[in-house]
Amino acid sequence: MWRTTTITCVIPGQIGWRIVGKQLPKLEYSSKQNTFFPLGNAMFTILGACVPEVSGDAMGEAAEREFIDDDDSLDAAKATRQALIDTQERMGMMLDIMPMGLLIHTRQGILFANQEACRMLGASRDELIGQHILDFVAQGEIPGVLEQIDRSFGNSDGPIKQETLLHSPRGRMISIKLISARLPWAGTPVVQLLLQDVTDLKRKEQQLQRLSIIDELTGVHNRRHVYTEAERHMQCAVDGEYELSVAILDVDHFKKINDNHGHGVGDQALISLAGAVSEIVRADVGDDEAIFARIGGEEFLLLLPRYGLGQTVALAEKLRKAAGDIDVRAENGTFGITVSIGVASLAKGDTSFDKLVARADAALYEAKNRGRDQVVVAA
Repeated sequence: MWRTTTITCVIPGQIGWRIVGKQLPKLEYSSKQNTFFPLGNAMFTILGACVPEVSGDAMGEAAEREFIDDDDSLDAAKATRQALIDTQERMGMMLDIMPMGLLIHTRQGILFANQEACRMLGASRDELIGQHILDFVAQGEIPGVLEQIDRSFGNSDGPIKQETLLHSPRGRMISIKLISARLPWAGTPVVQLLLQDVTDLKRKEQQLQRLSIIDELTGVHNRRHVYTEAERHMQCAVDGEYELSVAILDVDHFKKINDNHGHGVGDQALISLAGAVSEIVRADVGDDEAIFARIGGEEFLLLLPRYGLGQTVALAEKLRKAAGDIDVRAENGTFGITVSIGVASLAKGDTSFDKLVARADAALYEAKNRGRDQVVVAA
């Protein structure tokens, strides 16, 4: 009698059943592994069976002689086999509709990829099998991803997460959150890699960050950003590492511009001034050093780390002349603008950035009192 007491079934996807006391249909048999392989993808492993050393054909014939006349058992076995195939197909569909990429990865390469992973990596499933995830990782990110995978192979406590960059199908980089965890897979140690595309999220974060430091109207930095950066530079300047200067610019008679031409034209005057000043500062000082910001209304502040008083006055004069060359369009033609500028460099009494700005602001008002369109140095 060719019977077994316990049969376990394992199919890809880690789905398993235990069937007790079932009879088997005709099977192909591997005597060395005590394993039956029916048609299809399911793998039946015989546990605790007393199986003689016979060839596959002999085993099949014996099994057929034993069970072929048992219609109920044969129908049950066919139904079980079909159920396993259906379950495998459903599992495959479930993995393919996941909103994240899924890779099953051995130490050597990719064993399985769902449809989203194929889309993200720009390759078919057959093309991905055998390749390594590192083939798609940006060059500078490879050491970190390799370390994460190595840690996952040696760690069964839980998933490991990090953000990294992958090459996209169209040649651009995509940002992903890479989640890795060790996973038992038919006796082979593998790592499950989840790939979550966070490119749009990172772009939105960058936009929000930009909005938090940029003046919406003029496109230069805002008050919050320049004051935040100033505190850092202030500490270095107080410690004597380098000099620190500021210049405050204010558009002359700006209220008259708004009253005579409207706020839209006034806004255009501010935009033109911000563009002209930014261009000069970028060329003469560099964006890495100077910070130019709109701090309110028609008033701007230029923060100049590593600039002494003489350098700052010379730059302020250049900015004043550039402002005088601006032509602003209005309904009845164009008109020019002028600016008054107050300049101050860090002195012993400037124990805070606010005190330094207050001295520059006092110099600005002195420029206004002297007739505007000029640069005045703080006392």
